[in-house]
Amino acid sequence: MLSTALLVALPFMGGCSPSEKSLTVFEDITAQSGLATYEGMTHGVAWGDYDGDGRADVYVTNHLGQAMLFRNLGGGRLANVTTEVINPNDLGGDKHGAAWADFNNDGRLDLAQLTGAIQGVGVEPKRLFVNEGDKLVERAVELGVDNPPGRTRMPLWLDIDQDGKLDLFQGAEARLDELTPPFVFAQQDGRFVDATPRFKPDSRSAPFCVLTALNDDHHPEIVCRLMGKDRPLQVFDTRTSPARTLDLLPNTAFEDVVAGDFDNDGKVDLFMARKNPGGRVALARAGEGALTAQIELTLQNAREPTAFRFDTAGALKVTLAGQHTGDLVPADVKLGEQATRPATLEFELAADAVHGLPKPPGGDRPAVLIGSPRPGHWQVEFHAQPEVFGGKSKPRYLSIRIASTAPIKDIEALGDAAKDETAPQRLFMNRGGKLVEESDKRGVNALPIAATNAVAGDFDNDMDLDIFVLGSGDAGKTANLLLLNNGKGTFEVVRHAGGASGSLLGVGDSATTADVDGDGFLDLLTASGGSMGRSLGLPSENGRYQLFRNVGNANQWIMIDLEGTRSNRDGIGAVVRVIAGNVTQMRVQDGGVHERGQNHSRLHFGLAKHAQVAKITVQWPSGVVQEVRAVKANQVLRIKEPGA
Repeated sequence: MLSTALLVALPFMGGCSPSEKSLTVFEDITAQSGLATYEGMTHGVAWGDYDGDGRADVYVTNHLGQAMLFRNLGGGRLANVTTEVINPNDLGGDKHGAAWADFNNDGRLDLAQLTGAIQGVGVEPKRLFVNEGDKLVERAVELGVDNPPGRTRMPLWLDIDQDGKLDLFQGAEARLDELTPPFVFAQQDGRFVDATPRFKPDSRSAPFCVLTALNDDHHPEIVCRLMGKDRPLQVFDTRTSPARTLDLLPNTAFEDVVAGDFDNDGKVDLFMARKNPGGRVALARAGEGALTAQIELTLQNAREPTAFRFDTAGALKVTLAGQHTGDLVPADVKLGEQATRPATLEFELAADAVHGLPKPPGGDRPAVLIGSPRPGHWQVEFHAQPEVFGGKSKPRYLSIRIASTAPIKDIEALGDAAKDETAPQRLFMNRGGKLVEESDKRGVNALPIAATNAVAGDFDNDMDLDIFVLGSGDAGKTANLLLLNNGKGTFEVVRHAGGASGSLLGVGDSATTADVDGDGFLDLLTASGGSMGRSLGLPSENGRYQLFRNVGNANQWIMIDLEGTRSNRDGIGAVVRVIAGNVTQMRVQDGGVHERGQNHSRLHFGLAKHAQVAKITVQWPSGVVQEVRAVKANQVLRIKEPGA
């Protein structure tokens, strides 16, 4: 008989911390925003003012669905203008991350859209939409960045050679064959050429990188997530060509990295959002009467059932799916001791419809056994004999969603099939160019979470950076987490994420920031159709976008747009310092890019009660240092680099 282990991390509304702070920071305005109609897979979002009207617009990739562009109408309202601006033929395919930048320095934002490589062995061109004023026109082939064999994930715009022109890093995972497509494309004579030797990760898999400034050498650093044995990350110094690796961080797995000066000491710190992988059974709750399970079947565990059980008095609606066509068919499903078979992979079961458990089968097909050993108690088993794998070690993934007309209770995974997916978050504080971990002493682990994405921003405009963490397991969303900074780089948990704890539908994907309604307070957009790896398919098909408006307070603010002349026009790589009162805040113009998302790149600073900024200093990528003094609060300020 199988032993049982209670799943230790299956939150419905999230856990509680003894020191939670009660504060309303956000309200959900999805319903009136124009984003509420979409349901399905997502793969991040990109904020950028494509039409130059001063408001942040948003592009959503929707992964295997059609991408969409929403124009910001003001007041938190977004209008779908996709077909008016982009050729619909360019919006399909296996789309991953996207990012805006004015790569050709013409004053209009262009858009890089990365794609996959057809199950890791095929080809699919990447896209570069050039902004021609009223249209975004796809020109990746003629500009040299189509990179068909690239199994690409997230783009990063940066000026790798400091020539005033933006170059393009195409974050990618390794192909499943021996091809090694380029990572980096540099602008040269109006086109892009392969420049990977200038900035080459020590892995065939580097799905994303972020730009930051970890020392005072006036050259940005790059932090990359790597995939591969014993090398989860790499930090690059861009002073040299090729970029030199810096030994600043211990080996640590992470899902996303957030760079910011969390204690206002003028040095950039790093927060790493982390989770542990789920076990052979990963479970999630999307409601009191809803349960989703993601199942991993492996050759190593063949002949051993992968199973879970639960109690409910209600009738069931069951939906089953394999990750790929043919992975699961109705004939693979057996119900009760009579081993009856459903007609489809979506079926209903009355509370007393089946009795007992089916017997495990053999053969070269996976099997799903659903039974009721006693009234109100259900057990679901997944079986795969060695023959199912055809001699290959690649896991097979199956999903099941169960909806009951009564509450689902006492969920247990059998044996050691489930694992706690929460993981300690890591906060590295910058001490003179050395990164020192101070996670626990600064409160970022007061409430355990399985984190899939994160962003920093001064959400309460009190002159320090807060952290918002997107929560999710492999099979479904969990509650989000808001950590408010006390001004000294120590954080407090805000109950229910200050109003942005979020829906539990779908699988966690991305979180991004933008001042959507133009009131000087940062808003949040979350996506929960995360659809890569084992979450592809059933767990992510009911993903959503949620837009959380910042309700604001009486604090002041200033936002800054940079316009480079000697430097790239977006000012990517610039360091900006704002002094108000006795506090100096620092931001790096990093383009807003992080894993699966791009925040609006407009730089935001809270000013607390200060009605004026004493001084703004901009350290441009060109080396020019510019000062602006005595600036009134509560405005969007454009700072133009002095000309050559």
